[in-house]
Amino acid sequence: MNVLYLCLGVVLFAFTILDIVKTALSSNGGGLITNQVTRAVWKAFFLASGKNGRSQLIRYAGPAILLSILFTWIMALWGGLFLVLLYEAGSIVNSKTMASASVLEKLYYAGFTLSTLGVGDFIASGIVWRIVTDVAAFAGLVFITTSITYFVPVLSAVSLQSKLSLYINGMGKTPQQILINSWNGKDFSAFFGNASDLCQLLMHHTLNHHSYPVIHYFHNNQPDRSIAPSVALLHEAYQLLANAVPKEAVGNQLMMSMLGTALNAYLETVKGSFLKNPSPKEIAPTPDLRELEEKGVPLKDRDKARHTFEVDLQERRKVMTAILEMDGWTWQDVYTTTD
Repeated sequence: MNVLYLCLGVVLFAFTILDIVKTALSSNGGGLITNQVTRAVWKAFFLASGKNGRSQLIRYAGPAILLSILFTWIMALWGGLFLVLLYEAGSIVNSKTMASASVLEKLYYAGFTLSTLGVGDFIASGIVWRIVTDVAAFAGLVFITTSITYFVPVLSAVSLQSKLSLYINGMGKTPQQILINSWNGKDFSAFFGNASDLCQLLMHHTLNHHSYPVIHYFHNNQPDRSIAPSVALLHEAYQLLANAVPKEAVGNQLMMSMLGTALNAYLETVKGSFLKNPSPKEIAPTPDLRELEEKGVPLKDRDKARHTFEVDLQERRKVMTAILEMDGWTWQDVYTTTD
């Protein structure tokens, strides 16, 4: 049994360190422990909020996930060292009486060793256990500190996510409004004047999303400040330009290509991380072109545009629908003016 404690403790301690390294020190997303904790906490908040993106409760999911990850890492390191110490009955002794520490006293010793408090009322009994204590203390100092500093880039990425959402919604509250606000009677130069910044923000967000998938669960209950409906808004505006407006009226094909690449990268990143087999309940609506027509925006044949959105873009918009639903939103939050 003692050997089992040792093996379990070493595996748990090492596995937790690997999880911290993969999550906080690499650009390849979260580790296994981190991902499991993240999904469990998000699911609890999402269900408690009634799967409603406008719920006040769901706003606290992101901070709760970060705190849960940190708590899990600390508990796992603490538990791993504690199990190692259980391997030998006399591994830790009272510094005054030299009596062997009890199970609870070993738990206490493991905790203050990792936190580097160094109280000194209990000590390691031999050179091997003193080395184990040193290694654990250094690991606690390095990896618990790393865990806490992990919050900084995550919160920075969340801030950029909010900035991107506000930027997109500042251009218009619906895809049609974005095009109407950009149309000057000749071209969409106003749209493409902002497209470069949009591409940079969206690409930066996509890279952050890949490095820190936890930002996906930082939710704002206002659709114009939430990333999922905001990217859906930009995606639909782009598709209207690409498939409903004649190419000669669109003009800047270079910026269209760049924006299309940025949107593709975002969809692929989210799909790869969260949507292996997207199966949304809602069907993406066909955009209404009447408002564009009334404002004098040149359009292609309506039937051809409808066929493109309903057939050619079906799978792509299916992914976008799944992204909205997993965040508690619907297409109504994209195509309905809220002001």
